[in-house]
Amino acid sequence: MRRRTHRRQVYPLVWSVLCGLIVVLGLMAGLFLVSTDVLFVLLFIGAMIGATVASSRWSKARDTTRAAKAWKAVGTVATVIAVMLASAGYAVLLGPAGPFLLVILGAASPPAMRWFGRRLGHLPGRRRSGALTTAELCRHWQDSYEALRQATTAAARLRIVEARQHYLDELERRDPHGLNAWLSRNASAAGDPSRFLTGGDPH
Repeated sequence: MRRRTHRRQVYPLVWSVLCGLIVVLGLMAGLFLVSTDVLFVLLFIGAMIGATVASSRWSKARDTTRAAKAWKAVGTVATVIAVMLASAGYAVLLGPAGPFLLVILGAASPPAMRWFGRRLGHLPGRRRSGALTTAELCRHWQDSYEALRQATTAAARLRIVEARQHYLDELERRDPHGLNAWLSRNASAAGDPSRFLTGGDPH
């Protein structure tokens, strides 16, 4: 169990480092190898797409301050522009297949892997919940909220709701006082109860 948890913690770090290196190399290629006219077009299109995405995320983010929303919006625009410039750079270096490198990188990202897992039904249910650590249960509780939001069928939503109930039941079995303390603090459906729990992990 500890080895599996360790791999889950290491993979995002390794992916982030690899992603950073690939994007930086693509950006350098884009800035130095792509013509100025094309660069201006890419900057404009990237800014428009980034602003549209940021605007959509701004309207959905209700629990954050305006300053935090503004920083996230700037980060979204910058990310979209960076990806477009990097794609152009790899297109120059590797030809038409170059941009697919970034597509593959995105498909291998931790959020994408979690999304694939949710779509394939890899959400721990009643039988596996008892074998998870308390930290893993809390993480699955949070991940399942996003899975519930993205579920497209009634059957999928029902399965996820049942899994979430199993998580709460197992957390209550391990630390009823801690869970009740979390619930009494206006706990949200996507909140993290881990700081209220004392442990009780399976052996």
